[in-house]
Amino acid sequence: MSDRKFIKSLGKGIAIMELLGNSPEPLSLTQIAERMETNKTTAQRFLYTLMELGYIRIVTGKRYMLGNKVLSMAFQFLHSEGVFSIARPFLEDLSNDLERSVSMGVLDGTEVLVIFRKERTRFYPFAVYVGSRVPAHCSTMGKVLLASLPLERSRELLDQMNLIKVTTKTVVNKNEILKDLKITRSRGYAISDQEFSLDLYSIGVPLLNHEGQVVASVALSLNVRDKGNKKTVEEALGKLFKVGQGISQGLGYKGSYPAIPS
Repeated sequence: MSDRKFIKSLGKGIAIMELLGNSPEPLSLTQIAERMETNKTTAQRFLYTLMELGYIRIVTGKRYMLGNKVLSMAFQFLHSEGVFSIARPFLEDLSNDLERSVSMGVLDGTEVLVIFRKERTRFYPFAVYVGSRVPAHCSTMGKVLLASLPLERSRELLDQMNLIKVTTKTVVNKNEILKDLKITRSRGYAISDQEFSLDLYSIGVPLLNHEGQVVASVALSLNVRDKGNKKTVEEALGKLFKVGQGISQGLGYKGSYPAIPS
């Protein structure tokens, strides 16, 4: 970047935090230096500074991960945003009522950033927690968020995505994904049927603000066996719709629900 106002050293420090934040496991000095395309001495100076400031910490085996200060800042941001403070009690109650896992997320680039998670049953071979990123193309939260975008923007994001088959049921054909997004937009909610886990049947709804914009999405996790029980699915849908509508009304939305404006 040639902009004279741009502070390269600050940019590199933030890039290291992004690198650690996107890594599923702590990284060694060598790994960080290689991925930052710099030498170990320079990388170590950045790491030392960030550790002194509390933004990263060192764990067993001399590996580095984000520190609690980053998490604290993230929670401060979330609490400052109306959607989190309004949604949390609704989502806690929904999870307790149905004894099911509930998540809330926002679109972050080509992935979904999880900003709330109450886990009851683990369907994945990996942990999903606040701060995790999940694929947008096969998760219910992602489908809702992608369906809320203009068609051309959805196409652009799909072109940028690594459309991996998370399970044998995951749809990775772009045209088929776009068809699913059209259906999602039409009915106002999303379904992920074994696309993210073979044990998971998930339903996702939008959260809308006073301008009718989708600002986040909520996913309710059911066991794949539940989809054959009409009563169970209808009860889950009804309660999820009620919660989504309640949160959206708290954000100032006054329209019909569920709805995903295009």
